[in-house]
Amino acid sequence: MSERILQVLPSNIQRRMQNGEPVTLIDVRSPLEYKSGHVRGAISLPLDELEPSELERRTGTNSIGTEIPLYLTCQSGLRAQQAANKLQDAGYSNLVLMEGGTSAWEQAGLPMRRSGTSLSLQQQVHITIGSLLILKVIFGFAVSELFFVFAALIGAGLITAGLTRWCGMAQLLARMPWNRESQKLQKEGVTDVN
Repeated sequence: MSERILQVLPSNIQRRMQNGEPVTLIDVRSPLEYKSGHVRGAISLPLDELEPSELERRTGTNSIGTEIPLYLTCQSGLRAQQAANKLQDAGYSNLVLMEGGTSAWEQAGLPMRRSGTSLSLQQQVHITIGSLLILKVIFGFAVSELFFVFAALIGAGLITAGLTRWCGMAQLLARMPWNRESQKLQKEGVTDVN
């Protein structure tokens, strides 16, 4: 069973950074979300790529998360919690979650680094699902009433995503080429992509 993981406010992390304390912050969102706005100095390591060997490679040390605290963030905190659970299962014990994620950081008025005007993964999911629903309704009236069944299936998928906090559409979109464009740079060691 996983132990409870410490959570700290974004302002506390910012204070540590300003005081010159070493803070290793891993942002587990997709590369596109990372580019749309992240904490300066955060290392992008998407949740689906989070493995101990990759963590060591990107941070340059094997004492992160054991001897040295490892801070984790995502958009709101859910994926960071999943990352922490995954790392705990791999033997990491010195983990800290940024409470409220990057959204809370931004709402607190703390400085963000932006690398473009790309859409977040959540926005992409909303646009995709909305577009699919509109098409299903149009095709339902124009082509066949069977398209209304597909619209109902999309609704069932949304209910499932809400209940389980797992969204297949988000997983699919995260793997799209436009959401992976900066991963090549990250794998070459660039952490704070401009």
